[in-house]
Amino acid sequence: MTAVTSGPALTGEPAPTATTCVLVDVRDSGVTGVRWAAGCAEALGVDLVVHTGADDDPVHTEVAALLAERPELTVHVEHGERYPTAAEGALVVLSRQRALDAPPLACRDGRDVVVVGGSATALAGRFGVVTAVVERVGGEGVLERATALCRARGATRLRVLARPSCPLSGGWLDDAADVAHACCPGVIVELVRQGRSVAEETRLFPSDLLVVSGRERGPGEGLQPDARAALHHASCPVLFSCS
Repeated sequence: MTAVTSGPALTGEPAPTATTCVLVDVRDSGVTGVRWAAGCAEALGVDLVVHTGADDDPVHTEVAALLAERPELTVHVEHGERYPTAAEGALVVLSRQRALDAPPLACRDGRDVVVVGGSATALAGRFGVVTAVVERVGGEGVLERATALCRARGATRLRVLARPSCPLSGGWLDDAADVAHACCPGVIVELVRQGRSVAEETRLFPSDLLVVSGRERGPGEGLQPDARAALHHASCPVLFSCS
């Protein structure tokens, strides 16, 4: 099992583990979100933190049955009326509606966020594909996250969309792809330089997970264009990298 780290996937230098647990709120993400979060936590080798509301909520029975299928996963269940505060290093799982209400910007609390949604096939991770969208700001962090998650989830293909605005020229992207391939020797790494929209890309080449940057280009500018498009239109879970 592999924890998601920042840095070593591309630089080879040691770095602290970025993901220490996966956090999901049943009231927001429902059973679908808990199922995806449990699979992600198990793949990463970290604990799952499940936040619930009242003890008598009937959905708890379904969630308990779901978690019973993963006896090796360490699960912490927290009760409370308020939405939980993300622990340091938590990978936070949200519904698309909650993310639309409050876009997952890295500047807010510095946590990676996964917005769960899309087709049943993508949610189950059956495509074996992770797609990284490399934009002008946060591109290196996106590729690091995508590489680590590709390795952890056992994906067979990593698609890297290099946007025209991305300054990672001069061979950097090719070198990064070589390192990504070295980290995941059984994975096919594809560099895509066509200017397809996120919606078109995920329609033509379905993925289990889309990784984009949650960073802003400048203060107050909000999500970058592709990250914004992914939030609204992606047909699979989307990870917003905070690095």
